[in-house]
Amino acid sequence: MENVITDYEVKETKELYDGFIKLEEVTIKNGEKEISREVIKAPNSVAAIIYDTIKEKYIFIQQYRAGADGMMVEVAGGVMEEGEKHEQSIKREIMEETGYKVDSVSHAKDFYLTPGISNDVVSLFYCEVSEKVNEGVGDGEISVIEVEKLGLGGRIFLEDPLNPEMEEGVEHTMKPPYQIIDAKTLIAIMWLENSNILKQMADVITQSKIRSL
Repeated sequence: MENVITDYEVKETKELYDGFIKLEEVTIKNGEKEISREVIKAPNSVAAIIYDTIKEKYIFIQQYRAGADGMMVEVAGGVMEEGEKHEQSIKREIMEETGYKVDSVSHAKDFYLTPGISNDVVSLFYCEVSEKVNEGVGDGEISVIEVEKLGLGGRIFLEDPLNPEMEEGVEHTMKPPYQIIDAKTLIAIMWLENSNILKQMADVITQSKIRSL
């Protein structure tokens, strides 16, 4: 990671556990002061906000998360396998979890998820898809959710609140927005919404300049 201040000295690293993740105790010296911290050494991961250009919908996944003790709606993604490049990893994860073949990949942002206790970095991408080539298997407990519209503050709408399909004589109840509480998914939605707002502003300015000519 760039722009990280490293004004400290690691005096000792002790391995406490070695499994899928590793747990280490790190002793750090900062001037005359020494502190010890337990750090989870985990593989780096990738995540992607996916847009289906044919259906004009965003693709999310739903799965049970033991840490949250409940079902979570998230962007697709997972840990990188040894030797994989980032784009290879996100294409594989999307295929495994959703069954979609990726048409295009754009890098958005890299970030630590929980730097107080873990060293893993998440690489976020924006991916476009148009063809579902299989049903996707994930770990057997993943379901795909199609989202009509994204909202500010990490909201997703399963149907577009600005364009409801009203049928004469049929009472229509709008599905409420779902509030995302997963950190990487919040970052993904807010990054994309911010990018869309900036693009819309740029388009307005451009059109204004054209009309003034």
